[in-house]
Amino acid sequence: MKRFYISVMLCVAAMCTWAQVPMPEWTKQLVNLNPEVIDSIQRFAIDPELLADYDLTPADMQTRTYIVYYHQPVKHSNPTGPQFSLRATITVFNDADVTTAVNHLYCGGYALQKDWLKMPDAMFVTGKTESDMEIAHRYHANFISLEYRYFQYSAPERCYENLDDLRSEEAAEDFHNLLTALKKVMKGKWVMSGVSKGGAATLLQHAFHPEDADIFVPYSAPFFDTNCDTVMQTYWQTHGWNKEYRDMIMDICRQFTQREATIYPLFYKMLKDDSKTDDYVYGRYLATAAHFGYQEHTYSDTAELRKNIDFNGNMMYLYDVHQYNDTVYAIMAINGQFKLNGFGNWIDWLRSNPGAGSPSRPARSAHSVGQLPFGVTEAEWWGNETIGKTEQAYEYQSKTELGYYDLRFDLIVGAESAPAWNAAYKKYVGTLRDFDNPYYASCTFNRSLYDLATGTTQNAMKPIIFLYGEDDSWTGAAMKDPFVNGTNVHKFILPAQNHGVHFTSNTDPAKCKQITDILDGVLGAPQTALTIIPQPDVRARKVLRDGMLLIERDGQLYTMEGRKAE
Repeated sequence: MKRFYISVMLCVAAMCTWAQVPMPEWTKQLVNLNPEVIDSIQRFAIDPELLADYDLTPADMQTRTYIVYYHQPVKHSNPTGPQFSLRATITVFNDADVTTAVNHLYCGGYALQKDWLKMPDAMFVTGKTESDMEIAHRYHANFISLEYRYFQYSAPERCYENLDDLRSEEAAEDFHNLLTALKKVMKGKWVMSGVSKGGAATLLQHAFHPEDADIFVPYSAPFFDTNCDTVMQTYWQTHGWNKEYRDMIMDICRQFTQREATIYPLFYKMLKDDSKTDDYVYGRYLATAAHFGYQEHTYSDTAELRKNIDFNGNMMYLYDVHQYNDTVYAIMAINGQFKLNGFGNWIDWLRSNPGAGSPSRPARSAHSVGQLPFGVTEAEWWGNETIGKTEQAYEYQSKTELGYYDLRFDLIVGAESAPAWNAAYKKYVGTLRDFDNPYYASCTFNRSLYDLATGTTQNAMKPIIFLYGEDDSWTGAAMKDPFVNGTNVHKFILPAQNHGVHFTSNTDPAKCKQITDILDGVLGAPQTALTIIPQPDVRARKVLRDGMLLIERDGQLYTMEGRKAE
C-alpha cells in the first residue's frame, strides 16, 4: 500500500513539475520513445536555503538534474511478472547538447545518497575531483547516477521478505534496460564507473553486457573468491602508509591481546549496561582487537595519521597522562579508532567511577551483536534514505555471490596463540555478522560470479581501467594481476590514496597521465579543464618532488614520516 501512495505522489509531483517548468526537448523524446518503461521524469528545483550549505547561488548552477523511475521486472526471465521501478538521476550541463555529449553512467552499488537527492546540482559542482564525478566533469558529460535494486526506492513490494532475486545478473539486466532506453536519445560515447561495491557492479556490467559502454572504470573494486577472505587484513597490515605507522598500529592490536586482563575490565566498565549482555561486550572487545586500524587504513592517509598522533599527544598532556597505558587503550577500544576522541570526558568519567572490577570471560555463545534480523518490518526497511539498515541487502549478496572479507588474529598474535583467538572471534563475533540469523547462516557462497568476472576481464575486448589506492585496505582484494591483460585492461595503484582514490590528483603525475590518455583515447579530448582542489589543511597535500612523495602543509614540505624535508 505504501508503494502505491508513493507512486501516486510521484506522478502528481511530476505533473506539477511539467506544468510549472518547461521541460527540454530531450526529456520529452525520452518519454515518448519509451512509454512502456519511463514512469516519470521530473526536474529538481533549486532551493536557495540548501544552496547556502555549499556557498553557492542559483546563478552558479552549471547543470540541471532530473529524476527518472524506470519500470523493471523483478525477474528478467519473467518479463510479465511482478515489476518494480529503478530510480536514477540524470545531471546535464546547461551549455551542452545532451544528445551528443559523452555519457557517464555511475553506479554507487547501494541507495542514492541522501545529500545527493537533497541538492544534486550543488553536490555535482563541488565534486569536480571526487572519484564518482571526476570523469563527468572532465568530459562535460551527462551524469547518470543509478540506484541498485533492493535499496531504498528501487525495490520490489515486500522485498524485505525474500531476497532470492537480489542477484548481480538481475541488476545488470536492470542497468542494461535503462541504458538501452537512454541510448535512444543520448547518442554520445558511454563510460561506466562505480566505487567499491559499485566498482564491482561496473565490472560485472562488462561481464554481462560489454556492449553497454565504450570503456569501464571500476574504482576500489573488491573481488573475493570466498565469503571469508583474509586478503584485506593481510594487505593493510603489510602495505601502505609507512612501516613506522603500521608497526605502531599493530603494536596497539597486540596490546589488546597481551594485556587483555587489565584492559578488558576498563572496557567492560565503559560499555556494560543493562541492555548489553556480557557476551555482547566481549564480542565487541574481540572485534576491536581484530579490526583495529582497518578503518584508518581504508579512509585516512599518512598525513592525517600524523595529525592524529599530535592530537593524541596534546589530549594526554592536558590530563597529565604520559604514555599509552591501559586506560588509553581501553578508550581507543571503546571508540574503535586510534584518534582519542572524547578522551577528556572518558578520563573524567573513569576517575569519578573507580574500581572497574574484573569481569570474567563469558562462557556461552554470543547473541545478536547489534544487527537486525532478516525479518525486519516494512517501516524499518523503508525508513532510511541512506544505506543504513538496508545494508542487509549487501550482506545477502556477500554471502551468496560477491564474497566478503574476514579478520583474524594470525598476524596479531603468534602462531601458537592464533587458533585460540580465532576460535573465540568466530564464537563471539562471527565471520560475517550473521548471529542468530538462520536466513543468512544457511546461505552458501557460489564463486561462479567471481570466475565470470575474472574470465571476462582477462579476455576483455572493451577497455577497462582499475583504480586503487595504495593506502586502502580494500586494495588487498583488488583484481589479481593474472587477469589484467595489459593490452586494454589496466590496473593502477596510486600512492598515498585510499578508498576514495581518484586520478584528478598529483600523487603520481605519470600514472595520472597514463589514465587520462586511455580515457581520452576512447572518449575524446577533455571538454573542461579540471582544477585541482587542494586538500584541506587537516589532510595536507601530497606532492611528488624528484621522485620522492612528500607532504605539503602550511607552505612547508615534510617526509611521509612527518620530518621536515631538506
